[in-house]
Amino acid sequence: MKVFKLMIIICLIITLTGCWDRSEITEVSIVTGMAVDKGENQKYKLTIETTTATEMNRKTAQGYAPSYIQSLEGNTIGELTHKVSISSATRYIYSHMRLLIISEEIAEEGLISFMDFLYRNREIRNDFNIVIAKGGDAADLIKIVSTDKKSSALKIYSQLMTMHEEWGGAPNIKLKDFVHVFTSDGQVPVLAAMRLIGDSKKGGNVKNMKQVSSDNKVTIDSLGILKNGKLIAFLSLEEIRGMLFLQNKIKNTVITANCGKENKKYGLRITRSNTKVSAKEEDGVPSFRIKVRAEGYVQGTECITNLENPDTYKNFEKSINKKMKQDLTDLVFKMKEDYRADIFGFGEHLKDQNYKVFKKYKNDWENHFVDSKIHIDFYSDVKRSGIRKERYIIK
Repeated sequence: MKVFKLMIIICLIITLTGCWDRSEITEVSIVTGMAVDKGENQKYKLTIETTTATEMNRKTAQGYAPSYIQSLEGNTIGELTHKVSISSATRYIYSHMRLLIISEEIAEEGLISFMDFLYRNREIRNDFNIVIAKGGDAADLIKIVSTDKKSSALKIYSQLMTMHEEWGGAPNIKLKDFVHVFTSDGQVPVLAAMRLIGDSKKGGNVKNMKQVSSDNKVTIDSLGILKNGKLIAFLSLEEIRGMLFLQNKIKNTVITANCGKENKKYGLRITRSNTKVSAKEEDGVPSFRIKVRAEGYVQGTECITNLENPDTYKNFEKSINKKMKQDLTDLVFKMKEDYRADIFGFGEHLKDQNYKVFKKYKNDWENHFVDSKIHIDFYSDVKRSGIRKERYIIK
């Protein structure tokens, strides 16, 4: 009987054991964002944002700053993530970080030197977004307060998600995505670029959250191309959307086209799209045929047309198809001739569909991408004209 009781006690002890590396909530600060700039005296300047828990809750908020910013210089990011605690009574944890901002200057020199630490560290998850701070310091972007979110990092994170889902002008690039593309044989990585508009010195003032019109704002500006891990160029928002169409990553967007020969325009709201890429070898070079199919409805029109006539929608479709085919073809040509960079992942398609062929090209994919044949077709399907068929604009 005593042995039986002892066994029960031992079993209970096993289930009631604690965690050896536990951290109490009062002993830690949660890092929501990180910015990396070039240091003045040392290699890197690391800036982190931590949230103030009481100010994030409406019931306990007292009007103080909802987040706390701290910066420190050092020679490695790994060192700085721990050394930054020198002025804090709490330990910083990075498992809930949502954003990494890298200055344009650092991106031009190369990212791989510190990306290895971020990807290898067990305390840092690989699902945070990465962006480039264009034309300024990365720290300035993470210091801007706004009415949208009480945390600058969380605001930019939500901003990227919204732009990606509503218009397609921002790629949803996380650390795991960047590393996957960088280590692939048939694709060049890209990152969204953001710019600060306004005075950075006024951006950290809590008064910004109480103004109708803010003194400054952070906007999605362009797309950075990183060849061999280094920033080489930027693409426009429209070109980002074109890239996402070719990668089958467009969720929603609006395409504007001309009404035939008239100097007037109409907008087509895309609600569904699908892209298929066929890859093979033809005449001794890689060959790709891309078919993009998009479905949507007329969101607004200046055209003098009868929206109750089915031929009107056919004309809209022809106009959209012609415009988008030309835009996508021009984008591919630009990447081949100007930058020799396959940001679309065509090489990965060839690798998946015919590895024996790709194996011949993978060691010099840059040049073979330039020589490749690429044919693009765009097919649109205009389903309806919003919630109205009749027009109230007569002429």
